[in-house]
Amino acid sequence: MIIKGKKNRYLRSKAATMKPVLQVGREGISENLLSQFETLIEKNELIKISLLQNTAVEPQDMIDAVNEFDNSIVPIQTIGSKMVFYKKASKIKNRKYSLELENI
Repeated sequence: MIIKGKKNRYLRSKAATMKPVLQVGREGISENLLSQFETLIEKNELIKISLLQNTAVEPQDMIDAVNEFDNSIVPIQTIGSKMVFYKKASKIKNRKYSLELENI
């Protein structure tokens, strides 16, 4: 799933003021990291991730690992060591951004 145009612009604008909620460090991409990622994205729909300086993980490696883990998670933006991901929440009470996206 690819989000383009106005929907992508909307999500990027919302992510601009967000702080990274998950940091990838020297341990790299692990099962623990991916399980935390899954919990956060299910609860928030839109999350920002930061790659720390001491990690060997490249942004494209993180995107590939997330796509292997769950194909419905969409990378929205990558700038340097910061990445933004989106996934529509399965629970209606957690849908904050997806309701707005349907109106765009």
